[in-house]
Amino acid sequence: MKKTILRGSALWMRPLAEQDIAPILKYASAPEIAANTFVPQPYPPKAAQEFVRKVSKEWQSGQAYTFAIIEAQSGCFAGVMGIHPVPEHKRAEVGYWIGLPFWGRGLATQALRLVIQFGFEELGLNRIAAGHFADNPASGRVMQKAGMRCEGARRAYHYHRDSFKDSVWYAILREEYGTDGTR
Repeated sequence: MKKTILRGSALWMRPLAEQDIAPILKYASAPEIAANTFVPQPYPPKAAQEFVRKVSKEWQSGQAYTFAIIEAQSGCFAGVMGIHPVPEHKRAEVGYWIGLPFWGRGLATQALRLVIQFGFEELGLNRIAAGHFADNPASGRVMQKAGMRCEGARRAYHYHRDSFKDSVWYAILREEYGTDGTR
């Protein structure tokens, strides 16, 4: 697939590149990011480089599409969002994180809307899902604002930082896409 660029009013998204290594290292090292993701903590210096290399290969093979989120106003790297399709079932899962300086600006919601659009319109998916740790309800609000519906909780679903965590799952179907003005 070509190097897709997604554009919104407050941000634009492009495939991750080597220029993103330094900001990934900076933002992913924050304990608040590690608390809500599977990003290693402490974040090893080579981890960002390995991550960019891995997701670039996944993009080339069509295994997954991981985008850098760039704030339009500043031109600064703000976070990461990836969509991981399962083509034989026409579905995908989305994962993301936003750097702390960019929290509360609506970037995650806008980025998720763009990735949902990409999934339905470019990848031909029928279902897109995302989950969050139950103790991170802000991420659930992002999913709701992007048009996803809560499908329920999975108890002790993830083993994270030496304990089991519940996770809450949301999804949107192609037939629901755009019906609430999120298109």
